[in-house]
Amino acid sequence: MRRTSRAGQRGQALLIVLAFVAAFLLIIWAALSLASAALLSQNSVRTDTRETYALDDGVAWGMQAIDVKHGNGCNAPKTASLTLNYPSGPVTLNVAITKGNPCKGSGATFTMVVTASGTARSLTAQMTQGASGMVIDWESYQ
Repeated sequence: MRRTSRAGQRGQALLIVLAFVAAFLLIIWAALSLASAALLSQNSVRTDTRETYALDDGVAWGMQAIDVKHGNGCNAPKTASLTLNYPSGPVTLNVAITKGNPCKGSGATFTMVVTASGTARSLTAQMTQGASGMVIDWESYQ
């Protein structure tokens, strides 16, 4: 029977342990990278959602301004800026309303452009005065 020398096998267990530790650290690094990317994308989704809701609120506020002024004849209603308080900070909305043709009564059209502070996005909407109230014909986010 042949005897093997233990001197040639010294350190092999250490190499195996180091290889497992390196593989484990690589897996941990990949998991942390995925988690940080998920957190960053969640923040961008939250910001985009906040901006979209703020612009939609501006349309509702503009429609209320039109309704309160009863269309204001052929003059477009003037609106002041509106500040919405969010946990991440206030957002100020500006609503510009223009009138189309016909300018008063049933069938009167209004074009509204809503902008918000802190974003380059805007919302443009067209509405028509109907017998039962305002109807949004279309909206466009830019």
